[in-house]
Amino acid sequence: MRIDKFNVQEYDLYEFHKRFLHGNKLLSENDILILTKIGLFIYHFNENNNFISLNYFYYMNLNIYNKYELMKNLQYHYKKSFSKSTLPLPNYNSFKLSDKWVLYVKDNIESLLKYGVELLSFAIKEHRLELMDDIYRKCIIHFKEDLRNNKIFLSIITSTIPLLNEYYPEYILRYSLETTMVIDSLSYTIKYQDNNLHLYSFHYPQIINLTQSILWTKYIILYHKLYIKHYTLFIILNVIQCLLLLLILPISPIFLVTFYILSKYHFINDFNIRLYKNNIVDIALLTDNIFGTIFNEYDIFASFYFYINDNFLKYMSKSTTPTITFMIPYIKFVNYPQNYNWFWEFIRPQSSLFVKIISENIYKTWDGEALINFKWNTYGKYYYVMIWMSFIALLGCFNVSATIPQQYISKDVQKQLLITSIILGFIHLSFEVRQIIYNPIKWICNFWNIFDIIAYVLPIFTSIYWIQADVRNIQLLSFSCLFLDIKFLLFFRVFESFGIYFAIIISVAKQIVYFLVVLLIIIISFAHAFYILLSPTEIDFSFKENDPNNPWNIVPTYKEVLDNGAINSNSYIIQQPDDNTNMFTDYRTSLFAMYLFLTGDSSALSNWSYINNPSLVILIVLFSLLIVVYLMNLFIGLLNMAIAKDNNRISYLIQKAEILAEIELLYLLPNQRRWKAWFPETIYYYANFDKIHKEVKKLINDGQWDANEFSEIREMKQDLLNKLNIRNDETDQQLLKEIREILLNNKKNK
Repeated sequence: MRIDKFNVQEYDLYEFHKRFLHGNKLLSENDILILTKIGLFIYHFNENNNFISLNYFYYMNLNIYNKYELMKNLQYHYKKSFSKSTLPLPNYNSFKLSDKWVLYVKDNIESLLKYGVELLSFAIKEHRLELMDDIYRKCIIHFKEDLRNNKIFLSIITSTIPLLNEYYPEYILRYSLETTMVIDSLSYTIKYQDNNLHLYSFHYPQIINLTQSILWTKYIILYHKLYIKHYTLFIILNVIQCLLLLLILPISPIFLVTFYILSKYHFINDFNIRLYKNNIVDIALLTDNIFGTIFNEYDIFASFYFYINDNFLKYMSKSTTPTITFMIPYIKFVNYPQNYNWFWEFIRPQSSLFVKIISENIYKTWDGEALINFKWNTYGKYYYVMIWMSFIALLGCFNVSATIPQQYISKDVQKQLLITSIILGFIHLSFEVRQIIYNPIKWICNFWNIFDIIAYVLPIFTSIYWIQADVRNIQLLSFSCLFLDIKFLLFFRVFESFGIYFAIIISVAKQIVYFLVVLLIIIISFAHAFYILLSPTEIDFSFKENDPNNPWNIVPTYKEVLDNGAINSNSYIIQQPDDNTNMFTDYRTSLFAMYLFLTGDSSALSNWSYINNPSLVILIVLFSLLIVVYLMNLFIGLLNMAIAKDNNRISYLIQKAEILAEIELLYLLPNQRRWKAWFPETIYYYANFDKIHKEVKKLINDGQWDANEFSEIREMKQDLLNKLNIRNDETDQQLLKEIREILLNNKKNK
């Protein structure tokens, strides 16, 4: 008899049969299904060693004695979990109740592949660090055993990255460093590639869908038959095509781009043409000559395009450099769930791991950057340009109607431009609304989103108000144009030269936001103190009031000077006060006066006599020492520290990843997010040999190359070190680590 202990009172197999067994069924000669009050079990009997093993356990709370309630509960679980063709994955309590089930899943390669993600998620939530390390090592070992076929085990780790980021973010950095510059082959291969292919990402297509080129293939076959059976007609058609080719030479760029698009998406192909070139040699017309390439039994337009394309590629590939191909270890990281509903995908789309977690620990290595490059080059840049062009249309229509004087533009044209601005504004605004529905909290926390919605709502409201009221509100127009112009500038943040600075602006603002809140509260407090001290006692001002804060009493006075130099005290002129004479008559202008004082403009406080107002002098000194001198210099120091911390490419890559995630969720169709060509399970990239050498040296010097604890990964990377001719002595590395620790301790002591 087999006894399985569970982490609940009195739950063992014997008791199941006696008190807690709902039913059982023999699935085969060696497999039995048992339904108990804590769930469903499947046991397997191994005839070779006479051993019974638990192959499956799904926890369900079926501790119900009423048969009707029990059947109702079973129907609920069936609809929720067991109605599909495959068994549901074990839930959290399945692992919590049975340690033997945990060990079986961890040690059995098939079970680990099936249930590894759920088991590792359980270990993370339960903070079982030893189990986490065991699963991590098992995945690496299985990957090492069969690099090509077992890389799917790495997806167990990558699938739990959102949980790791929540509980143990250092594990993400550990995995990134340990698996950087790995490959799914036995050795690293050096190939000579184009100079510009450093960190160029790609994926190996398993099958190319050529169904789009069926009509093209039929056309080529028909053309070939014409060559064989009706040679004279074939020559006439060739001559006509040659004449047409000469006529379209002025617009050849359009011709070449059109054929490039058709070829890229497999509407046409060059299989038959290449077959001709490789296997047929005409004595009169050599195939390596342009005429021999064009005047064959295939379409001249296509032959001409493929000839230009081949020679262009040869010319561009003359300058080559040694490269090594690496694999991005984030397996299935960009894939979306295959089961989806079109309607709900437009309302609240499902997300991939790439969208769920955008962590700096992923983008600290080349793998994260190569992942961004793949997405950007595959679809990101095309959609980004379309979004940018549509925004430029909105910007142009609104700015033209708002900027050009009325005498140079008719009302009808102006109205049409405003209507176009409204339509384009609502189109852009709809994507912002979808983003709010998808994740309201994340949307609010992103400053760019707040700015975007203001940039869209203001022009829409201003245009509608202008059309309905026929009033040109210059205040609304000025702010609308301001936000639209700055929004146009924000589109440049996708380019690295500009993006780094935008990333610094936002990241620094996030770091100093609480300091700014403290500064604001102090300024409000001083504004309140100055308001109480300097505000007039009466609301209605008059010339004869004896109030030192009365605007009539603090304006400049001009007295008459007699011919003998004496001053006539009975005759004088008073400058009429305005709203800014005493800015402390209103609390709002008092706040603005403090802001001006902070920037160095103290004119709001210069109308009072400092000798007769010691309290005013004390407040001015306190404000200048505390805020202008101390806090502002501290603020500058914090800015320098924050800029030094975020002045790197990681912040830019994170920003670009957020842009790509937004494009994926909001602009791609649900079926496009499932295209294997755009979202493959495994992605590879080229890396320049010389840059690899520098990067590995840098990682070694930083103590990050040997960050892994397992010899399995070290053995894989040793081949790369041999290719690079780099000596990595562990003793030397340990010595370098000790030296770094000593230097850090000395800095702290100082």
